[in-house]
Amino acid sequence: MSQASAPTTHRGDIQGLRALAVLAVVAYHAGMPGISGGFVGVDLFFVLSGFLITGLLLAEHGRTGTVSLRGFWARRARRLLPASTLALVATGLAAAVWMPVLDRRTVAHDIGWSALFSANWRFAQQETDYLAQDRTSSPVLHFWSLGVEEQFYVVWPLLVVGLGVLVARAGLRRHLRTAYLLLFVLVVVASFAWCLHQTGVSQPYAFFGTPARAWQLGLGALLAAAVPLLRLGRRTCAALGLLGLVGYAVALVALQESGAGGYAYPGFLALLPSLAAVALIAAGTGAGGQTTLLGRALSVRPLQWLGDLSYSWYLWHWPVLVILPYAVGSDSWPWRVLAVALSLLAAWGSYVLVEQPVRRARVLAVRPWRSIAFGGALVALVAVPVTVLASAQTDGVVELRDGRTVALTPNPAVAAGDVFSMRQRGCDLGYEERALEDLGACGFGDPAGQRDVVLLGDSHAVQVFPGLDVAAKAEGWRLWAWSKSACPIADVTRFDGALGREFEECDDFRAAIIEEVIAADPELVVLGMASDGLRVIDRDSGDLHDAHDSRPLLVEGLRRTVERFTDAGIPVVMVASLPSAKVNPPSCLVETGRVSECLVTARRGARIEHAALADLSGVEFFDLRDGVCRQRVCTPVQGRTLVYRDTNHITRTYALTLAPRFRALLAGQETARQDTARPD
Repeated sequence: MSQASAPTTHRGDIQGLRALAVLAVVAYHAGMPGISGGFVGVDLFFVLSGFLITGLLLAEHGRTGTVSLRGFWARRARRLLPASTLALVATGLAAAVWMPVLDRRTVAHDIGWSALFSANWRFAQQETDYLAQDRTSSPVLHFWSLGVEEQFYVVWPLLVVGLGVLVARAGLRRHLRTAYLLLFVLVVVASFAWCLHQTGVSQPYAFFGTPARAWQLGLGALLAAAVPLLRLGRRTCAALGLLGLVGYAVALVALQESGAGGYAYPGFLALLPSLAAVALIAAGTGAGGQTTLLGRALSVRPLQWLGDLSYSWYLWHWPVLVILPYAVGSDSWPWRVLAVALSLLAAWGSYVLVEQPVRRARVLAVRPWRSIAFGGALVALVAVPVTVLASAQTDGVVELRDGRTVALTPNPAVAAGDVFSMRQRGCDLGYEERALEDLGACGFGDPAGQRDVVLLGDSHAVQVFPGLDVAAKAEGWRLWAWSKSACPIADVTRFDGALGREFEECDDFRAAIIEEVIAADPELVVLGMASDGLRVIDRDSGDLHDAHDSRPLLVEGLRRTVERFTDAGIPVVMVASLPSAKVNPPSCLVETGRVSECLVTARRGARIEHAALADLSGVEFFDLRDGVCRQRVCTPVQGRTLVYRDTNHITRTYALTLAPRFRALLAGQETARQDTARPD
C-alpha cells in the first residue's frame, strides 16, 4: 500500500498506524489464525492516504494559492514507481522460473495491468467471470489497492485545484475551507451510496472498484480539511484513540472478506474499520494527541521502522507468499514464516537501495518533468517480464499410460480457450441478468427438424453443447439452448461467493425458463449442472450451509426440478459431470508430460444426480464418466484428445466426440415415442 509523504509536522503515530495496517495485511495473507479480517489493513491505508495527501494539497494551496499538478505527480512518481517497478519485474521473473507454465501468460497480463495502475479493474472482472474463477492466485493481486490509490492521485488534485479556481473566481476565497468540506462530504456520501449499491449487485466491483472505495479516501480528506477547526483536548484524544483501537481490533477478528452477519463486504461492514481509522488519526491531532498513551505506543522505534518499510513490505509480501510454495513444493507453516521473513528483508533492501535514494535524487527533484519521464520509463520497463512470461509455450506432447507419446488436441497450453461460448450467441445470462427478454431465440440443430430438444443449466450443461448440436443436426432435431452462469438447475437458493450474497437472480431465471420450456412442450429436455462445492441457503431457516450439508438440499432441489418436467410428460436426460480434479489437468500435463501423473480420483458414494433421480421414471442419464473413468480413476486424455480444459469442464474438442452417443440417445427417444404411439 502506498505511503504518502508526511505533512510538515512529523507525526510518529501516523508511522505507527502504517505499521499496524501492514502487519494486519501480512498476518492475514500468511494465514495467521484469528485474523480473519486482516484485510481491513487496506481500509486503514485508504483513510491514511486520503488524510495525508489532502493535507499536503491543502497546505500547498494555503501557501501559494494554487497546487502544482506537475510537482505533485512528480513526487508521486518518485515515491511510488521505483519500488513498485522493482517488485513487478522481480515477481515476473520469479513467476517465469517457478510458476506453472499455463499460469504465466495470465500473470503477464496481471503485471501489465498493475504497471498501468488499473489492476483493481482487472481483478474485479475476473472475480465476476465464472469461467476465470478456477485460476490460481495471482502474485500481484495485492496491486488492486495500489490501483485505487493511484487513480485517486490522478483525480483528487484536479478536484482540489478546480474547486480552488471556482471559489477564487466567485470572490469567495475566505470560504474556501468550507467549500472543500462540502466537496469532500459530497464525495463521501455519493461514493458510500454507490458502495452499498454495488455490494448488493456485484460485490467484486464494490470490493475492488475505485468509485465504491473513494469514500474511505474521502473520509481521510474530510478529516484533513477539518483539522484546523478541531479543538481536541487530551482526554478527548485519548477517548478517540481507545475507540479507534477497539474498533480496529474488532474488525480484525470479526470480519471476513465474504462478509459477516449476513452482510457482504465492503458495504455497511466497511464503516467499522474506516471510522476506526478516522478516530485513530483524529486522536493524534494537536499537541494533546501526541501525549496520550496510544500516541506514545505508536511512536515506539519498532513500529516507526515498520512504518517506514510499510509500502515496500506491502509490495513484496504477497508475491513471496504466492511463489515460494511453487519453488519449495510446500505451503506449510514454517515455509510461510520464512516467506514473511524474506519479504521483510526484500522490503528493507528496496527501501534502503531504491526508495530513499530515488526519492531524494536531486537530479529528478529539480525538474518535475524529469520525475514524470522517469516514471514513464519505469512503467515501460515492466514490459520485460511481461514479454518473458507471455512467451511461455509447450508442444503439447505427453506420454500415455501405455508408454506411447502423442501430441494432444487441443494443446494443453490453449485448453482453457477450447470452449463453446453460449454468451457470445446471446444465450447465456451473466451473473446480474435474470430476465428471459435478455436472451436470444437460441435455435440450433436442424432448423427444419420436426422434433425439439432443449438444453438447460449452467456451464456444465453448455460444455456438452457441441456434441449435442452435431447429433441434433444429424438426426433432424431442433435444438434450443439457454444457460445462466453458475446457476444450478436444481431448485435451491445458492450462495454465490463472487457476489457475496444469495444468488437471487438464479432463482428468478430458473423459475421463468422452466415455465417457458414446459409451456413449449419439447420432446426432450437435457439438463446439466455443477454440484461440487456448492453452498445452499435453507429456504425454511435461512441458514447458509457448507458444501457437505448442502448436499441433501441439492438432491431434493434437483428432484423437484426434474419432476416438473416428467409430471408434464417431458422426458429428461441428466448429464452427470466428470469428477472435479484437485489439480488442473492441462497444467499438470504440461508440467509433468505424463498422463499417469495427472489422473483424477472420483469421490466415493452416489453422485447428486443419481441420488436424486435414480428411481425416477422418465429420466435417462448421460454420464460423462463412461469411457473416461474406471472404478474411481479418471483419465484426462482419451486417445489423442484432451478431456479436461480446467478442473471440472471438458474441452470443446472432446465434447464433439460425444456426438455419436447423443445421436444414439436422440434416435432412442424417437423409437420410444413410436413404440408408445403404436396401437396394441
